[in-house]
Amino acid sequence: MDRWIGIDEFVAVASNGSFSGAATQLNTSVAQISRRVKMLEERLNIQLLTRTTRKLALTQEGEVFLSHAKHLQHGLDDATAAIRQRDRQPTGKLKLTAPVMYGESYVMPAVVDFMRLYPKVEVEMHLTNNQVDLLDKGFDLAIRLGKLQDSSLRAKRLTTRKTMVCGANIYLNQFGQPHTLAELSNHKCLIGNSSEWRFVEHGKARQIKVAGPLRCNSGWGLLEAAKQGLGLVQLPHYYVQEALESGELTEVLTNFRPEEEGVWALYPPRQFVATSLRLLLDHLSAHFNKF
Repeated sequence: MDRWIGIDEFVAVASNGSFSGAATQLNTSVAQISRRVKMLEERLNIQLLTRTTRKLALTQEGEVFLSHAKHLQHGLDDATAAIRQRDRQPTGKLKLTAPVMYGESYVMPAVVDFMRLYPKVEVEMHLTNNQVDLLDKGFDLAIRLGKLQDSSLRAKRLTTRKTMVCGANIYLNQFGQPHTLAELSNHKCLIGNSSEWRFVEHGKARQIKVAGPLRCNSGWGLLEAAKQGLGLVQLPHYYVQEALESGELTEVLTNFRPEEEGVWALYPPRQFVATSLRLLLDHLSAHFNKF
């Protein structure tokens, strides 16, 4: 008896939360999915799923088996990739994710250049500011910015990002430049997702609560407001670099600039790293080190 029968179908059902979703993912019928999962349960002599007319859920045993089943799938993927390693020209499909702005401006140009070098590699890129689960969603690589949370994923630091406080001359001429963190309370600050700005003072990290006339979850929106003189803004350097070079903005509080944060490539902890992924990691690292 084929010990693999039902495993792909079970993982697809668990990932999609339905037999119909699994059938769509695997391009087969609901009846085929149901039959194969039932065969798997009979072979294991364990109920993996509880089914009602309205709800589908994993049993406790199903939760345990799902984790091991995913590792089995990854192992087969690794074995397949190891065989393909013999071909010097990397092939296959890479599924990537990155934050929207950083992905559009920095990651995609590097990925496009990589695809030009290795035309047999296909890429599926998802740009989102939400942190997706790489293992559950089948991603090969994620670009993450800033401090990493504890994770079982492997991480490679590609570069760093600086965070700066800037203002337009029209604003600074009217309200003056702040020279201490305490002076921020006297200034209009343009706020993003957090009303606390990060600094380093006397070697220690500090967070200062700021206030102002605008709150916006778009870095580009905050940048435009700062260039129009509405207030000070704290943004990563890749937002403000061009405006600083053109003289539209001036950096202030340079002595309190927070420590640089990492820009990371995260990928699943598989035993074998496919040639295409390994080459992409090297390409991204070389690309970002140019800046």
